[in-house]
Amino acid sequence: MRVCDLMDREVTVCHLDDTLDQVVRLMKSNQYRPVIVVDLSGEVWGVISRLALIRFFGEDLYEIRAEDVMRPYKFDVDPQWPIEKAIDLMQRTRYEHLTIIDPHAGPKRPIGILSSFNIVWFMSRIETGHYEQILKMPREWYPSCP
Repeated sequence: MRVCDLMDREVTVCHLDDTLDQVVRLMKSNQYRPVIVVDLSGEVWGVISRLALIRFFGEDLYEIRAEDVMRPYKFDVDPQWPIEKAIDLMQRTRYEHLTIIDPHAGPKRPIGILSSFNIVWFMSRIETGHYEQILKMPREWYPSCP
């Protein structure tokens, strides 16, 4: 299984200078998915999650810019990577969302996003006992069986 098999291809983007009010409205209109922050050319700069936004509860969302809230883009994640490689990166870095870019397209433009939700959603639709082998999960993660 590859990253492109599980990633969400519907990417919601905002610009660096968009206000948090605009970001919240974007999230709402896109089922509260994370928002990828891009510059004017469309190149990835970061990602804003729901968790990042709740820190600003009660503040003036018109005064805060996306650039001030985003988690910076640090990792080039290829859609052809094995899913195990992406899971390992998520575990090591504690990133719950990985922005997927096309490595052959030049500038780093988002083509998808892989979140821990996508992986758990996939696991929940596989019979118990099979997903451990597919994702090569460490033995200590296996569910205990009666």
